[in-house]
Amino acid sequence: MLPDRLVSRHPFALDPVVNDAVPEYGRQMLLAEQLVLLTLDDDSGRKKLSGEKYGPALGAALLVDLALMERISVAPQSAERRARGRVTLTSTKPTDDPELDDVLAVLEKKEGVKIGTLISDLSRTRITKGLHERLLQRLVKAGALCESRTDVLGLRRWPRADPQPKEEIRRRLQSCLIGNEEPTERTVALVSLLCATAGLDKVLPRADAGTRKAIIARAKAINDGDWAGAAVKAAIDEAHASGIG
Repeated sequence: MLPDRLVSRHPFALDPVVNDAVPEYGRQMLLAEQLVLLTLDDDSGRKKLSGEKYGPALGAALLVDLALMERISVAPQSAERRARGRVTLTSTKPTDDPELDDVLAVLEKKEGVKIGTLISDLSRTRITKGLHERLLQRLVKAGALCESRTDVLGLRRWPRADPQPKEEIRRRLQSCLIGNEEPTERTVALVSLLCATAGLDKVLPRADAGTRKAIIARAKAINDGDWAGAAVKAAIDEAHASGIG
């Protein structure tokens, strides 16, 4: 949990009970934002993770957040073949987050769409178009990152402006991966997304071979376990089946 002195002013509520921060940003950080933040180098602001799985993973993170909020359900891999992986709206109540509400609007028009259609880079109805850039801008506006340009070529970089949000996320990851603390559903989802994009090694501090092996084994146990509810688990599993894992 955030230290008491930060609760009243910090833009991100990483824990549901800390929700009275600066009014404009008194919200829980999206899983997609956490993924972006974790995969940027602290000092240079360069992305440490790339490749064809990164964009779809950000889209999958939005869907997992909607599942956590009980706005959607996803037909599991055990469902009948044609139904498998299809998304059903369980509530159209706004989330008060523009990214998530935009996805809800898409789902209202595309009831029963498959997760793969929503997150694939090749899909015309993907929810990931421009998502990475928008998430970066949100993190800049919230004060977690700042935008800069390199002296040579003027390439854009996103170094951290405030270390606290990222350190809090890392602490939660380490507490369940190294400290064997029971993870929350959101942490389970984040671990799964990092595993799917081969990003786990890149976001945790360096460790000896034995420790890294133990971390990977623990992450697999979390990913395969029953810590997440049925809707969240189905969303994660289907995202893996759709190509991010």
